[in-house]
Amino acid sequence: AGDVQTATPARLREVKIYLVNSEAEYDAKNPLGLQAVGRRVDARSPLRAALAALVAGPTAAEEARGIRSSTYGIRFISVKLKRGVAHAHFALPNDRGFPGDLAPAIFKEAVTKTATQFPNVRRAVVCLDGDSNFDDESGAPPKKCPRV
Repeated sequence: AGDVQTATPARLREVKIYLVNSEAEYDAKNPLGLQAVGRRVDARSPLRAALAALVAGPTAAEEARGIRSSTYGIRFISVKLKRGVAHAHFALPNDRGFPGDLAPAIFKEAVTKTATQFPNVRRAVVCLDGDSNFDDESGAPPKKCPRV
């Protein structure tokens, strides 16, 4: 008989992350096709853990059901919570880009919905490579992310 190591399991908490349901019919109430899926994350830092789970994407079983990533290879850098506002920072690797016109809006909405599920988060500021209006299609210049 071998030695059995016992470790204190981390306290886990059920959270939702928002991924794209590529099989869903168009719904005016959910035009970007986001679907909440559950994850169990470390309860000590659930906001950070939920955002990390979001960029990790769908499980193989979820992919088999048509659930796709809403983050397109974007890396999670950090999140800071200040006065009820989650300031979430991400980076787009040099070899990646958004796969279509709606992808930036899908990414921003997925991060916002994932972050604002927590009662202490009233809203989210999503920053991609230091730009908070990366999803703006008006041609406006980049808007620098606020310092926190």
